Parts: sequence; structure tokens; C-alpha cells
Amino acid sequence: MLNSHAPRPNQYDPQVLLNSQPVVVAVIDPASYKVVFQNQVSLEKFGDISNQTCHEKIAFCATPCEFCKMPEALQTGQITASEVPLPNDKYLLVQWAKAETTDGRVHILETITDITLTKRQYKQTEVLNQQLEAANCELRNLNQQLKDHSVRDGLTGLYNRAYFEEVLQQMGARAKRSGEPLSLLFLDFDNFKSINDTFGHTSGDQVLREMGRLLDGQLPIESDQRIWRASDVATRYGGEEFAVLLPNTSIEGAVALAEQLRDRVTRLTNVQGLANLASHAFPLSCSIGAATFPTHAAPTELVLAADKALYVAKQAGKNCVKVCEQESAVHLIEQIR
Repeated sequence: MLNSHAPRPNQYDPQVLLNSQPVVVAVIDPASYKVVFQNQVSLEKFGDISNQTCHEKIAFCATPCEFCKMPEALQTGQITASEVPLPNDKYLLVQWAKAETTDGRVHILETITDITLTKRQYKQTEVLNQQLEAANCELRNLNQQLKDHSVRDGLTGLYNRAYFEEVLQQMGARAKRSGEPLSLLFLDFDNFKSINDTFGHTSGDQVLREMGRLLDGQLPIESDQRIWRASDVATRYGGEEFAVLLPNTSIEGAVALAEQLRDRVTRLTNVQGLANLASHAFPLSCSIGAATFPTHAAPTELVLAADKALYVAKQAGKNCVKVCEQESAVHLIEQIR
């Protein structure tokens, strides 16, 4: 039979355990805030402060500290904690836990841990994370710039021809599925060569840039009415030629937009830097050809159809809008078939 009074193995003196802790440990009477026990680390740091109030001898406060969560630990029975910044750029973690004595009294176990190194490492990690996020943001911007450079014209900022042809295929396929019209405007500056020859390529480039701003909706307008929709796609097709895709737009709507555009082009000389073109023997203007799927051509043939209409506009005296002629449209449709 086992002896019930035999000593149990691995029993420890609680005071020895508390003294072995590398943090400040103090037992406090919550009713008076007086210290009733200190471990060795606490004694070495604060001296013997038994029967003295913790806030006066540990935190040097005349009244209980603002960060003190001892009452909360006493009320809830849960461990509470506060991070306390010190003037010397150090940080302490103060924790409180409810502890009952063998005679039924309730005390609070307070521990104080120096977390300065942890906080500094955390701050360094935050700085590194911010630097990493900034680098990632810059990388995203660079990637976007690279993407823009691959699909946009460097001078006008409009989409380039390769991107236009890709979008034309997508919009054409969508128009075929939905049965909605798809219109295309093809335009070309009138007498652009004479502008370059008379005023130089710098002025010619500025004309192209302002055309890019006009087609991209960046130029100020005289009324609240905007010419372009977000779904419209404007492109520098090549040289002084431009193309605009107008999804879900009939030929009547396309012509109305083309007339507004043609009128706006004649007023580009109001833009600062282009005023000298106003008195030029050849006024600043453009000719525009328009074609629509399915009336005039399949989506893949819209450029050809609009280009034929543009040729007609040039032959008609320039500075006008022409629609793909019915004979040309029939011929194109027969070619497709």
C-alpha cells in the first residue's frame, strides 16, 4: 500500500520559481496598491519596497498610473496588459493577473518585461515593409508604363495601330454576337505636309499632340456635352492618320460625331502655340471617312471601307465627312463573300 504522506516528486518553492524569472515580478494588494512580495529581479531594480504603493515606488506616480489595468484584471479575472513607452526610447510590457492566496485573500501578480528590443525590431520591420511596399508600388507603376508604352503612341498618347487592330477584332466579334452596329471613323489632316514645310516639324508634332488630346477627351470644351464615350477607342493609325472605333453606334450617330470632331479640328488654332496656323494659306482642317458594320462591311473590312470614304472626302474638297458609298460597300461585301 502506498504511503499517502510520502513527498511528491518535483515539488518547488513558489518563491524560488518567482525568483528564477528574468522579469520584474511583484505581488500587490489591489485594495491599497501596496507591494506584498518582490522577486529577486524586482529587488535588484527597485530595492525593497514592501508595504509601499507600487505606483509611487515603481512608476513614480503620486496616484495610480494612467496605464494601470489592475482593476480590470481584478474584475474580470483575465490577464490584462499595457505597453508603456519610456522617455529614453525604451518600452515596457506591464501585465496583471489575479492571484488568490491560501487564506482566501485576492492579490494581483504584476510582471514588468523590457520589450525595447522587440519594439525596435518591429519598427525596423515596419520600415522595411513600407520600403518594400514603396518598391512594389514603383514596380507596378513601371510595369504599367511599360504596358502603356507597348500599346500607346509616344507622341500623341493615343493607342497605337497594333492595339487598335486587336481591339477591332474584339469589338467586331462582340458586334457580330449582339447584332449591334460598330462604326469606324478614319480621318486625316488636310495639307499636313505644307504645315511641316512652312512651320517645321515642331509645329507639326504639336498639331498631332493636340489632336491626340482632342481624341482622348483632354481638351477643354465649350459646353457640358462631351464628344466621346469611355467605350470609344481613339488611335493614331499612322503619320497624320487617326481612327476612332465607336461601338453600338449607327452610321447616323457616327456622322454626327464626325461633324463635331471636324469642327473642333478647325478650332485647334485657338490652342496656345498654334495661333500662327490661323493665318496660314491652308487652314487647319481634316477629312473624315465613316463606315459601319453591318451596313458597309464586316468588322475586319471597316478600315478599308472608311478609308475609301476618306478618299471621297479628299476628292470632294477636303474638310468634310463622307460615308462609305453604297457601290463600294456592295463591292466589299461581295469580296468578303
